[in-house]
Amino acid sequence: MSPFIKDASVQAVLAAAGIVDVISGYTSLRKRGATYTGLCPFHQEKTPSFTVSAEKGLYYCFGCGEGGDVVRFLERAENLSFVEAIEQLGERFGVPVEFEAGAGPDAARKDRESRLLLLLDKAATFYQRFLWETESGRAALDYLEKRGLGEEVCRAFRVGFSPDEWRGLKRRATKEGFTDRELEEAGLLVRQTGKTYDRFRGRLMFPLVDHRGRVLGFGGRTLKDETPKYLNSPEGPLYQKGRLLYGLYQARRAVAEADEVIVVEGYTDVLGLVQVGVGNVVASMGTALTDAQIGLMLRFTGNVTFMFDADRAGTDAMLRSGELARGHSLRPMVALLPGGRDPADLAVSGGPEAVTKVTAGKVSLLGFELRQALARGDTSTADGRVRAFEDVRRIMGRVSSLKEREEEIPLVADRLRLSPDSVALLLRGGRAPSRSDAVRGGRETAMLTRRLLGSETAVERDFLVAAACNPERAVDILGALTPEHFADLDNREVFAGLREALALMTGPGDHEAAFAKLRSRAHDDSSVGPLFVRLVMEADQGRYSVAVLDELCLRLQEQYLKREIGALRATLDDGEDRVEEQKRLVRLERLLQSVRANLKDLDPEEGRT
Repeated sequence: MSPFIKDASVQAVLAAAGIVDVISGYTSLRKRGATYTGLCPFHQEKTPSFTVSAEKGLYYCFGCGEGGDVVRFLERAENLSFVEAIEQLGERFGVPVEFEAGAGPDAARKDRESRLLLLLDKAATFYQRFLWETESGRAALDYLEKRGLGEEVCRAFRVGFSPDEWRGLKRRATKEGFTDRELEEAGLLVRQTGKTYDRFRGRLMFPLVDHRGRVLGFGGRTLKDETPKYLNSPEGPLYQKGRLLYGLYQARRAVAEADEVIVVEGYTDVLGLVQVGVGNVVASMGTALTDAQIGLMLRFTGNVTFMFDADRAGTDAMLRSGELARGHSLRPMVALLPGGRDPADLAVSGGPEAVTKVTAGKVSLLGFELRQALARGDTSTADGRVRAFEDVRRIMGRVSSLKEREEEIPLVADRLRLSPDSVALLLRGGRAPSRSDAVRGGRETAMLTRRLLGSETAVERDFLVAAACNPERAVDILGALTPEHFADLDNREVFAGLREALALMTGPGDHEAAFAKLRSRAHDDSSVGPLFVRLVMEADQGRYSVAVLDELCLRLQEQYLKREIGALRATLDDGEDRVEEQKRLVRLERLLQSVRANLKDLDPEEGRT
C-alpha cells in the first residue's frame, strides 16, 4: 500500500472502480462465461489471449504474462505512479482519496485544486464550443483550414477560440459559480488598476494538458498582427511550463508502442504530424527541454528524436535539448528538416511520405553536431582542416559512448579526406595521462594532425613538380584540369602559371621560353614565389618520370572527386529534394571508382627515379 494514501481510501477505490469499464477504454472486450477476453493492449497479437475477471477484479494476459488489478493496469497503460492511478480512479468513480497525516495535499488545498481543474476544463469546453458553434469563430476556422489542419485532429486536441471581447469568459464562469479569485489563480483573468478582464481575447486556444489528461493552462495564438504572437498561461499553482509536454496525453500510448518520442517545437507541429499518422509526437512549446520534461518522456521510452525548425533558433534549442537528454543517458537523434520548413508545413504539404523520408534519414545528435562543425569550417585548405578537426575532437570528447563515436568516424574521414584509421589515430592522440604528457601529447597530436591533413596539399605540389619535369606530357594533362582540382589556393596559382608557361612551347624539346617564364615567376614577392623556384630546380634534376606524373594525376583527381562528393553530400543532408545534385553525385562516385581502379592497376615500383 502507498505510504501516503490511507489504506481505507485505496480499498474504497478498488471496490468502486469497475475493472471492465476501465480496460474497455483500451481494448475491446467480449464476455465469455464469467470472464471477458480481448486483444492484449500491452503487446501485438492477432488471437485474443487477454482475460479480465470482473468478479476478482483482475486481468491477465496468457501471451505476455502481464497481469494485476485495476490500479496496476492504469499504472502500466498510462505510465502513472501508484498515487496518480488511485487519484485518477477516485476522480472517475467519485471516491474521495484521503492521505495520511502530513502526507499529500491537505483537504483545503485539494478542494482548491479540484475547483481550479474544473474551471480550466470548463474553460477549454467554452473555447472549443466558441470555435465550432459561433460565427465569431469563423476567422479561426479559416486560419486552421489555411494551415491544412482538419476538424478531427483539432477536436482531438480540444483546440478552441477565445471571444474577442474583454469579459466573455468571465461572464460565463461567473454564471457557473466561479469567483474572480479562482479565475485569476487559473491564469484566465488579469487584474489591473482594480479592474479585471479576460487574459485571452481573440486567440486560437490550445489547452495545455498533463499526462493524465487534466487541463492546466492554455497557449493562445493571435490571428492579428500583434505581439506576443503566442501568449501562455502564467506560472501558477497548477501550470508550470517546464513540467509539461504538449500532446503527451494523446501521444502516450503511441510513444510506448513505438518506443520512441519525437519532439517538435510548436502546437501546430504536433497537430500536423498527428494528422498524417505520426502519433508519437510531443512539443517542447518553443524552448529547450527541461529535466522535468525529460523525466516525463523517460516514463514511456528511452529514445528521443528531435525535429525542430530548420533555422538558427531551432538548431540551438535542439543542441541544448540534446545535450540534456544525453546527460540522462539517452541517445538523442535528429530528424533533419528541409531548409525553411517546419514539421507542420512538411506534414500538410508533403503528407506521410515526406515525414517518413525525414524520420528515416535521422542521424545521431553527435552526427548532427559534427555536420554543423564541418560545414562551418573551411576544409579547402590544410590549416582549415586542422581547425575543423579540433572542433571535431572537442565535440567527440563530450560523448561517453565509444560505440557512438566510432560510428561517426567515417563521416569525419569523408569530410576531411582522411582514412578512417587516420581519424581514429588522431582522436586517440588527444588523451594523455599527465599534464606534461598532455602538453607533449597535444603538441605531437597537432603535428600528426597537420601532417595527415596536409597530405592533400603535398600531392598537389608533387604533381606540379612532376608536370614541370615532363613538360611535353604535362601540356595535355594540365589542359584537362581546372583550378578547382587544387584545394590549396597557392597551388591553384602555380597551376595557372605552369599551364600558361608550358603553352609557350612550340614543339618537342622547345622548353626555353617556358622555363624562362617560370624563372620570372620565382621572383614573385607572394607565397607562390618559392613554389615556382621548386618547379625550376626539381625540373632541372628530372626528379619525376612520366609514370609518376600519371600516377600523381590520378591521385589529384581522386582528391578532387572526394572533395566534390563530400560537398555534395553536405548539401543533400539538408533534406531538400535535389534531383540534379543527386544525379551529379552518382556520376562523380562512378568516376571516383574508375580513378581508383586505375590506381590499383598501377605498378607501385614503376617509374620512381
